[in-house]
Amino acid sequence: MLKKAFLAAALCATASFATWDKFPVLENHKGEMVIGADFVRQNDFEPMQLEPYIGSRYTVMPNLELAVLLPYFVNLNKNNDNGLSNPILMARYQFMPSVNAFLDVVVPVSHGYNNYSAWVFKFGAQYSQNFGMVDFGAELGLGVNTRDDNKVSPPLRLQFGAEADFKLGQLTPFVGANALVLFGKFTEDGKNVGESLTGEMAVYPYIGLKYAITPNVTVQASAKTAFGKEKVIGPDTPIAADLNFKMSF
Repeated sequence: MLKKAFLAAALCATASFATWDKFPVLENHKGEMVIGADFVRQNDFEPMQLEPYIGSRYTVMPNLELAVLLPYFVNLNKNNDNGLSNPILMARYQFMPSVNAFLDVVVPVSHGYNNYSAWVFKFGAQYSQNFGMVDFGAELGLGVNTRDDNKVSPPLRLQFGAEADFKLGQLTPFVGANALVLFGKFTEDGKNVGESLTGEMAVYPYIGLKYAITPNVTVQASAKTAFGKEKVIGPDTPIAADLNFKMSF
């Protein structure tokens, strides 16, 4: 049970921050494609992974943006251990110039090693504002999981984050952090098990750089880690690095 619960916690935390970004939705009938890869090292008990992904977002009508992200995983510690990860569906609606609502859904289409066999939902609101050369974005949301194939579900997660982008011509350094606070206990077959995790939290700071190759093509690199108790982030400090290309259309 503890192993299953810890795995569930790790995966729900990994999927917690799938929102495309924290800034306003694209203009009507505008879109963006992204191709990239994450390198992830969680702890000494989990493999190092390379996670290539491809995604696209498009504003289908004024203020309504829809997106999909298709990730893949490659186990760098074991040959021939790779496969499709669970896709992520996203929707955002800009109901005020500086505020939008969002919904992210992780769909359990694949039940391999790298996947969590439950639906994961995250919904909430985002606030963004421009301060001259600085774009600021923040979000507040709630993360909820259904029960997985083992009838286990993790606690609710209150999730929040903020990011600042510093526009310096073609270069845009950015810095931010996401965080989550747990509420409740793990459940197994509908019954509470283990100790209460209410109030336990983790913080995921990140830093990166965007470079506009052309007005429509941008390359972005970033690095992320985590701070928190072992029961939330695992026995070792996780690290992740990301490199991607974005093309607007």
